[in-house]
Amino acid sequence: MYDKLVESILLLVVGMTGVFAALVFLAVMIWSFRLFDEWLNRKRIQKYASQVESKLVDDEVNDQLVAVLTAVAASVIRKPVRVRRVQFLSGTGAAAWATTGRLNVMASHSIPKRK
Repeated sequence: MYDKLVESILLLVVGMTGVFAALVFLAVMIWSFRLFDEWLNRKRIQKYASQVESKLVDDEVNDQLVAVLTAVAASVIRKPVRVRRVQFLSGTGAAAWATTGRLNVMASHSIPKRK
């Protein structure tokens, strides 16, 4: 009887050690996948940022831009429109919640379909 009890306790310890070792191994694997994904995303962002920075952005308002904006506004409003001022918005100061709020307000307006 005593031998079977010792054998069962030994089996219990070995089994639980194996299970916990497998769980630790899985946790380390998941952690390493996360680190690899973060590293890969950093590399992609750096590559994209270098491509964007290498291109010169022309923030000048020209006649073609004003004509396109006027045509778009006139087609949406369906009335003659005069564009008096064009102002570029910088994307650096906009928070995610502000963008979401603006999208919700824009989505709440009903736009009638043309017939």
